[in-house]
Amino acid sequence: MPRYVYLDHAATTPLDPQVWQAMKPYCLDVFGNPNSLHLFGDEADEAVQQAKGDILHLLGAKQGKIVLTSGGTEANNLALMGIAQTYKHQGKHMVISAIEHDSVLSTCASLAKQGFTIHYVPADRTGQVRLDELEQALTEETILVSVMHANNETGVIQPIEDIGRLLQAKRLKQGTKTPFFHCDAVQTVGKIPIQVDEWNIDLLSFSAHKFYGPKGVGGLYVQKGIRLSPLLHGGGQEYGWRSGTQNVPGLIGAAFALKQCQAHHDQDWQHYTALNHMMRETLESLPGIHLTVSAAYALPTHIHFRCERIEGQALMQELSRRGVAVSTSSACHARHWAPSHVMLAMGFSDEQAKQAVRISLGRNITTEDIHYALNQIEDIVRTFRNSYVLS
Repeated sequence: MPRYVYLDHAATTPLDPQVWQAMKPYCLDVFGNPNSLHLFGDEADEAVQQAKGDILHLLGAKQGKIVLTSGGTEANNLALMGIAQTYKHQGKHMVISAIEHDSVLSTCASLAKQGFTIHYVPADRTGQVRLDELEQALTEETILVSVMHANNETGVIQPIEDIGRLLQAKRLKQGTKTPFFHCDAVQTVGKIPIQVDEWNIDLLSFSAHKFYGPKGVGGLYVQKGIRLSPLLHGGGQEYGWRSGTQNVPGLIGAAFALKQCQAHHDQDWQHYTALNHMMRETLESLPGIHLTVSAAYALPTHIHFRCERIEGQALMQELSRRGVAVSTSSACHARHWAPSHVMLAMGFSDEQAKQAVRISLGRNITTEDIHYALNQIEDIVRTFRNSYVLS
């Protein structure tokens, strides 16, 4: 019988049992609607406000708002659409990195059809967005810049602090509030301590299921003074920006999971780094395998590679048959397979982009798991490398 090893934590993480225990009372006992004007509603609302306050603190924000959403995709949509519709009288130009998640790229494609100009900044071979190219793309009409904190495929950490300083200097020079800075931090919240105030981030997206919290819960941090046009209309919940009854247990779970991640950050980081080094060392020794980016630029949870003459999807499927779960790209794209747009933006060929495979580590992965996975990869590569050719 095969060993089962889950190496796709960038797609989702298992719910931490302690998080579930923190959520249970708000599923069974404190069940009131936080918008109801009675003691049951008050009790739920108090929990909501406490959880939001905790998240603000953990994100390094002294003030601002946390808008509860269904996850990172909705948070990204709200950030981009909300800014575009509210501030379009000041300009209809946006600067976006070409390696963003599909929820950002698809939203920008929709905005382009509405008359907005979208400037896409590519990444270099290190996987990072070039600061000089981003600066050159800015105009007086730019109302928003959106760059993710770490790429969901390669794990490469972007120069967010430098971008924040650049945009802050431009705002001061222009005497304007724009361009605003949006950061999709879905892959880093819970892994890297975030400091939105210090980094001059105006809007930041996160999703609880990426850091051992529940699925279907995320949020958008919005700096004080920023206005948004809503995506959802109704009862005016979430400051009028996201109507609908709040998911109280989910929010409690998200806040608790983030606290747990912050408390165990150093231990987790060391664990990921050790496993990452083990995997990279072995993969580099295998014939035809090429690591996409250096460990110096990426999260220790991510290993991204390609194997000559083997499609990433074929390698992924063979590993799955042997009990090892990896991916080729974002989970949102997995069932509509296409070459990695991230690798294409980095300058790789279409053929090379089809060979992409992503391994993403979690806190419960052991060295025995890694040895098993590496043995399976080595066996597949040695057995099939010469028989499987790209179509």
